[in-house]
Amino acid sequence: MVDMEPIPFEAEPETRALRRLQSAMADADAALARRMAMHPTDLAAMAHLGFAPDPVGPGELAHRLDISPAAATELVDRLTAAGHVERHRDLADRRRIRLEPSEAAMRDVLGRISGLMAALDDAARAAPPEERAAIARFLDRATAAYASWADRDRD
Repeated sequence: MVDMEPIPFEAEPETRALRRLQSAMADADAALARRMAMHPTDLAAMAHLGFAPDPVGPGELAHRLDISPAAATELVDRLTAAGHVERHRDLADRRRIRLEPSEAAMRDVLGRISGLMAALDDAARAAPPEERAAIARFLDRATAAYASWADRDRD
């Protein structure tokens, strides 16, 4: 076995805070999945469907979750049978299937996280407007950095 020296890395305080936030978010996602009696991958699929800016089909969902198309089909079948997801034909391309979270599933999720969302809103409102704008810009840039990093080795 090769002895490796630790890689020295000093992250900015904001980057360390973001990593702590990500860890807390992962814990919250795991808690929500447990409370909804769902597998974490199923909950991740629901998040992708609920927050996607454009319609998502089974193939795109497989890509986003980094699972095989067959596994995505099984996942969608499971979520559909549970009433969490609905399949719809795309109006522009009738060959394409759009996946959408059901209204009941969205109400369930939003009901379960309403306390968390209220606490986050309170935290945001505690900052002066100019700080809130800076925080939003930082989070948008951090989101873009993560998306770019995640996508660089796909396909």
